[in-house]
Amino acid sequence: MTTAPLTVSRVFKAPLALLWQVQTEPAHMAKWLSPDNPAAFISRMDFREGGTHFYGSPMPDGSIMYGIVTYREIVPMQRIVHVQSFADKDGNITPHPMAPTWPREMLATTTYEDLGDGTSRLSITWVPLNATEVEEATFDGARAGMQGGWDHQFGQIETYLAGL
Repeated sequence: MTTAPLTVSRVFKAPLALLWQVQTEPAHMAKWLSPDNPAAFISRMDFREGGTHFYGSPMPDGSIMYGIVTYREIVPMQRIVHVQSFADKDGNITPHPMAPTWPREMLATTTYEDLGDGTSRLSITWVPLNATEVEEATFDGARAGMQGGWDHQFGQIETYLAGL
């Protein structure tokens, strides 16, 4: 079974260089990934091909959800390809804390496009990587929820950009 990717996209009222910074610099990321408590956002980033980003994002109940990214390709202000996984506090890959059959690895391709007039498009394509049939089925069954989650994340980015 090969799962079709999920692609989400949004046009932002921001020049490409600023959108890139907001997506790739931990100080910015903390303010849109954890807008209610950016000081609690944990980030150890080695932003280079082959590097990793270990992060912890505080949840409304006070717990922290950890993740780890391994960068495969970085083309400044054009594209980032990485593998995304949930992690424990020590950076070990773990199952999704609320969905144990979620794929342990997701391949993400993020593209950036300068639309002129101070606007930019951000597009993200997700597909399970090295997934079992059960994990692929979980991914396929969660498409509406993922779209809603990305709409929320994009809204947080828009709010943050508007305040800069």
